Amino acid sequence: MVRFISRNIVLLLATVMTALAIVMYNLFLLVVRHHHTLLHDIRRGFLVLVLFGIFYGVLRYIQAIPDDAD
Repeated sequence: MVRFISRNIVLLLATVMTALAIVMYNLFLLVVRHHHTLLHDIRRGFLVLVLFGIFYGVLRYIQAIPDDAD
C-alpha cells in the first residue's frame, strides 16, 4: 500500500495543486471585481508566477526522490 501511494503521489499532488490554483484564481477575480484598488494586474501576475513556481518545484522534488527498488 505504501509503495502504491508513493508511486502515485505525483498524480494526487497535481490534482490538489490544480484545484488550489483554480480556487485561488477565482478568489482573486472576486477581490479584483469588488475591490478595484486592492489588487493590481502586476501583483496578480506576480502571484500567479509564484504559484506556478511552487507547483513546478514540488513536482520536480517528487520526481527527484529515488524509487524503492525492492
